Parts: sequence; C-alpha cells; structure tokens
Amino acid sequence: MATAPAWSPAKPSWGGLAKWHKTAQGILLIEANRIVSALGTPDALRDFRYIGLPLDVFAARQTLEAAAEVAALRQENQTLIHDLERYLATLRGASEERVKQVAQERDEYRRQNMRMLDSIRNAERIQRAILPSEAKLDALITQYFLIYKPRDIVSGDFYWTHIVKDEEHTVFYLAVADCTGHGVPGAFLSMVGTTLLNQIVAQNPHHPPGTILEQLHDGLLHSLRQTSQQLDIDDGMEICLCRLDGSKVTFAGARRPLYVVSQQDERRWDFREIKGDRRTIGGGRRREGWRYTNHELELPRGAMLYLTTDGYADQSNLQSERYGARRLRDKLREVASMTCPGQRFVLEKEMSQFQQNEPQRDDMTIFGVRLPIMSAAALQLPSGAFSVTGNLIL
Repeated sequence: MATAPAWSPAKPSWGGLAKWHKTAQGILLIEANRIVSALGTPDALRDFRYIGLPLDVFAARQTLEAAAEVAALRQENQTLIHDLERYLATLRGASEERVKQVAQERDEYRRQNMRMLDSIRNAERIQRAILPSEAKLDALITQYFLIYKPRDIVSGDFYWTHIVKDEEHTVFYLAVADCTGHGVPGAFLSMVGTTLLNQIVAQNPHHPPGTILEQLHDGLLHSLRQTSQQLDIDDGMEICLCRLDGSKVTFAGARRPLYVVSQQDERRWDFREIKGDRRTIGGGRRREGWRYTNHELELPRGAMLYLTTDGYADQSNLQSERYGARRLRDKLREVASMTCPGQRFVLEKEMSQFQQNEPQRDDMTIFGVRLPIMSAAALQLPSGAFSVTGNLIL
C-alpha cells in the first residue's frame, strides 16, 4: 500500500482524505447518535466501516486508510483465487491424463502377468510330466503316500523312482530332493537333477546310493559349469536316496535324513533317524576323494520309510513359531501304524491347523512307503532299467 501523504491534525485537509476514499469500499458516512438511537447499539454495524458525524478528521483518515488496505487485500485475494482456479483446472487436466496413463500401464502389466502365468503353467505341466505320476506309483508300489506342495506353481522339490531288474531280483530306487530356491529357478534345477539321475542309473544300474550321489554331484558341476571360475553359480540340492531290495534298504543322503519307523511289538513302534552326510550336491566345489556314506538296513515287513524335504518342518504359523523337525518326527511315529492314505490325511490336517492363514514358506514334500514296496506289476517287469515318469516306464 502506498505511503499515506503527510498530514497534521492541526491543519485538517479534505484533499488528503479525498485521496484515500478513492480506494476505500464499504464506507458509511453516518451520525453516530442517530444510529445508536435507531438501532440500539453500534454492534449492528460490525460488518461495516463507518465515519461518524460530526466529522473527526483524524478518525476519518484512519478509517479510510483501513478501508483502502482492506480493499487492496480483497483485490489481491481475488487475483490469487483466479490464479488458483486456473491452476486447479490445469491440474485436473493433468490428473485425467495421468489416470489414463496409469490405467494403460495397469492393463499392460496385467497382459504381461497373464503371459508369464501361462508360461509358468506350461512349465508346471512339463515338470509334472517328468515326475512319476501317482497313477503310475499306484501300479508299482504296494503302500505309499505322497505330500507334494509347491510353494509357487512349479517346485524346487522333486521325487524320483527307478526300477532295475535282473534274473535274480528287482531293485527299486527312490529319492526325494530339495533344490536351491523355489519357483522357476528351483524347477529348472529339479529337471536337471531328474535327468542326471536317470542317466546315471541307466548307465550303472547296480551302483549303491552313495556312488550315485557322487556321480550326481560331478554331473551337476559339469551341467551348470560350476567348475568355471568365470561363472558365479553355486546352486545345488539336498537329497535322500534309497535303494530297496526286498527287506534290505541302502540309504545315502546329502544333508537330508531318512526316517524309519518299524513295529517292535503290538503296541510299540521304534523310530530311527539315519542322518545323511553334511555336504550338498553341487554348489560349485569339487571334492577330491570324498565319498557319500552308504547305510545298510535290514527292516521287518510293515516298516515305514519317510523321505522328506525341509519345507514341512520349516513352516511357521501366525505367531512366527516354526513347526520343527522334532514335532515332525513325533507325528510320524504317531501315525506310522495307520494306513498310508490315513497318514497323509492326518499330516495334511496337522499342517493346515498349524499354518492357519500364514503363507507357505517353502516347497513341501513327504514321501512315505511301507515295506515291501514293490507291487506284483513291478515284479513282472522284464529285465532292464526303468525310469518311472508321469506317463511311461522307459
């Protein structure tokens, strides 16, 4: 606001007041006594500025100055409001354009997600085709159950079976493995592991499990080129491998145990954990002279073997409590006397009640078989080595 002209109360100047009233708005020139007598109180005029009569030049000037300042602020506010309305209009236009852009990005994301999901579904079908189907297992194994729950659509866990028959006897190989990671990377590694096991046993059908694991280790190093110093690939797998020949079981493990539950008398079942060696398969390290240990067991008829990955025991609940290997061992001892379908039902119900709505942490696999393992159909196969896949015995 412009500086007020110099003014002295001793010399009233109507010209000075006139300069102010040009910018002042809403000024009433009234006689205060008449207003008071007519309205009862000057508070009725609180929304107005007024100059009372008889005229007090000093008070009138202050009133005019204040009125002029209010008028200037009102004009400034009007300008700001106009600018704000223009900005909001521009912002609305920009927001509408951004909304369209976000909608387009969302639709493209959905299309890409659907294409990726379709690809993973196809990978799942391929993986299922390589794994032994339950229909084929039903035909070859007398009593068994399988819990196989990928965390994602495809799994880093896999189970594998192979039959070797000659004129004297039939040998059944059974394995459960847990590859590094889960989802697509784990699934790729599981397919490599399945392929290598088939090749190893087909070429050397009478090797014990420990020797097979040594060859699997070397084969994985070669397949993933983990011996090259230029590649940073340390993926590998943990595996439990059994060779079953009648009542004789030979076991070798890479960081995975074999659980055995056998009946001692009518009421007591004995639980044993045979631990595997503390070295994984693969992982980018050659082990000159290292041998996996073969554990030979003579087991009675009706004994249960349990081959597992760590997904079931590592699952946590809503209270961040881990299920634990000890609790799993106790549960296996508890259910061993039940039928195999009954064991599967109890174990799945147990995990569902424990897990509640907590997301699954890892792939889960439990393969339980009761001795003797081979069905009449398996015993009638011709001599040779047979890889059991989802659709064929090769």
